[in-house]
This record gives sequence, structure tokens and C-alpha cells, in this order.
Amino acid sequence: MTSNNEISKPKWMSTSFFEKALRSAEGDDNITVIFTEVKAATAAGDNYGSDMYRVAVKFKRGSDTVEKSIVVKASKEVSEGLLAKLMSVRNIFHQETAAFSIMFPAMYKLLDNVPSLNNQPFSAKYLYSDSHETASSIVLEDLKVNGFRLADNRISGLDLKHCLLVMKTIARFHAASLVQYEKDPTIFEPFMDNMFSIDEDIGIEAFFTENIKKVANEVETWPKYKDTFAKKLHNLCDTVMEKWRLGVSRNGEFNVLCHGDLWLNNMMFRYSEDTAEVEEVRFVDFQLTYWTSPVVDLQYVLYTSASTEALEHSEVLIQEYYNTLCEILTLLKHPHLQPTMAMINEELEKRSLFAVLCSVVGRTVVMADRSKIRDVESMMQEKEGVRLSEEYKRSLKQLLILFEARGWL
Repeated sequence: MTSNNEISKPKWMSTSFFEKALRSAEGDDNITVIFTEVKAATAAGDNYGSDMYRVAVKFKRGSDTVEKSIVVKASKEVSEGLLAKLMSVRNIFHQETAAFSIMFPAMYKLLDNVPSLNNQPFSAKYLYSDSHETASSIVLEDLKVNGFRLADNRISGLDLKHCLLVMKTIARFHAASLVQYEKDPTIFEPFMDNMFSIDEDIGIEAFFTENIKKVANEVETWPKYKDTFAKKLHNLCDTVMEKWRLGVSRNGEFNVLCHGDLWLNNMMFRYSEDTAEVEEVRFVDFQLTYWTSPVVDLQYVLYTSASTEALEHSEVLIQEYYNTLCEILTLLKHPHLQPTMAMINEELEKRSLFAVLCSVVGRTVVMADRSKIRDVESMMQEKEGVRLSEEYKRSLKQLLILFEARGWL
């Protein structure tokens, strides 16, 4: 990769591919592509399960010449190793394509029918998808063109304003899925399982285990923490995947369509040009989207990606989610689908250990030193796992105290 992110594009990413994508997206079979420039869309460490390309494309439509920027998300072209095994366990690109092409249009239609919602999309616009022997791909609008970017404060975590916006957007996403499920549950079939929900060795248990061991060994060097926490962390090692799967499992009472992998790198924000305040969020990467308890998304995003200062207001954040969920369901004329606050709180307690694992394991990646990020294959294969950044250590000290106070660890 060169300094300006120019790359060698895959062979299948041909002029013909882009013409098919644009003809489908624009509804015009006469579009002719005359120029493309392909660059990497993400930096090292920003995307683990796929390759992301930003493509500047120039095409002819009738007598007009049009320039457009699009993003192509492609499965990594690997035939062996851990990543190949992960990709083969579930057809995650089929799942994500179903989300963009079938599920989201249905959900948007519901929300757009309520003018007072002033509905904002929760994802990039879907343009096209393709699948062949060497790779699968999804073509999306380029959110960067519309001013969206990754959060400025990724290392320290999302502040309260970012978190409140995320809570409202998750609630809208969950509410629309509830109503759509009541209308047509058959289209949810691709989302009844995800990579973590099946009881099968998917090859990453060692990654989870080694990271917890690494964290536990680090905590043993902290005089004020080692006696209270090191042994508890070591005790998680033998059953970490069992506990994780339990954490993402469906309950029998209240489930929604969850994003499933909602952490900092899977959210893009738009900020006001005048005030620099955060205004909108779009979620990306729906490969683990899954029908399960809404608390999976709540615990996951808060305990991987919220700043420790924002987590001091976790009750406010959960209440914001609940209020918005109920408001949207009422506006959609389905108030009977509303859960009680007691149900949400019960689920939060039930999945408290999942929150702990999200912090202990998830934050090692979220708060990793960006200059030392490796590709996913080497990161998961290395005995040492990911390196613990100083910011991670600082946040963990605060979180361990929080978890102890709540009786979660």
C-alpha cells in the first residue's frame, strides 16, 4: 500500500463489475464506466473481517458525465488459516447482504410512514451486491462524502453526547425490527444465528482465552488490584466462550434484531460544521446481525466503546434507550410490543458477565495502539494476543472497581 492509500485492486473488481453495480443502483442499463480509482477505505486495524475499498468512479449516462464515490466491502480472499475458518462457519456476507437488501428497506418503510419521526437512516445506502468463487462484495454509498467519519475520541471512548445519540439510534433500529417481525417473521430467517451463537469451535476461543490470561497477568502486577481481581479473571479463562455464547443467546420473552457487533469502528458520526457537536450516526458492518435480546447491543456498545466517564451515567443512557424505544413503538402504532423497564433491567443483570467480557476482551482491540495493529490472522494466531495499551490499562482499573461495586465480577 502506498502512502496515499492506493492499492492493487482485485482482478474481479473490473469495469464490468462497476457497470453492473451502477446500472443496478441507478436503474439505468445504459451506464458506461469510463474511469475508476480504487483506494483503501480504512486504515490498518480499523476493519478485521473484510477489505474495504473507496472507489472514485466516472461514468457516462446519456450525454452526461457523472462522478461518484462509492465503497466496496469485500470478503477477504483467503483459502486457509483461521480467518478462512471463521468465514466458512456462517455465510456472513449472505447475512449482511440480506440485511441491506431485504431487511432494512422494510424497516425504513415503516419508519418513513411516520412523518413526525423525521427519520434518519441507521446505515449507509445499499447499492449492489455480488458473489463469486473468490470473493463476495457489497457496494454502498460513501458515507465520508456526506461528512461521516469515525469518532474523534476513539482511544478514550465515546463521551456522553455520542452515547446518547447511539442509544436513540439503537432504539429506533430495535423498534422497527419488532414491528417488522410481527408483520412478517419469515424475512428474519437469515438472522436466527450468528457466528457466536452456535455451539461450534470457530477458532477464536484461544484468542479470547489468551487475552484474558494476558489481562489477568497484568492485573497481578497492580498492587491495589491483584488480590481482588487477578484470580477472578484467571477463573474466566476455562469457560470464556461458553460465557460469551450465553451472553449473546436469545431469551424467551423479548428479542429484537441486534446489530451484534456495535463497537467504535462500526459507527460513523457526522458533526455540525458550526458547533462541532455530534449530530448523526450511521452503523456499519452487519455481519453479526442477530435476533436476540436488545441488551446484547446495549452491553456490547457501552462496555467496549463508551468512555469510563460516560459509563458513570449508564442508568441515564439505558433510560434514554428505553424511552426512545417506547416512543417509536407508540408512533408505529404497536405500543403492545413495549417491554417493561423491569424486563430491561433484569436482562442487564442477567448479562452482566457479558458486559465484563466486552470490557476485558473487547477493549483490548478497541483501545489498541493503532500504530501496532496487525492483520486479523496474525493478531489471533499470536500467543500473546493483542498488546495492552496504556489507555486500556487506565480504563480497566476504573471498570474493575465498577464491576465489583455492581456485583458483576
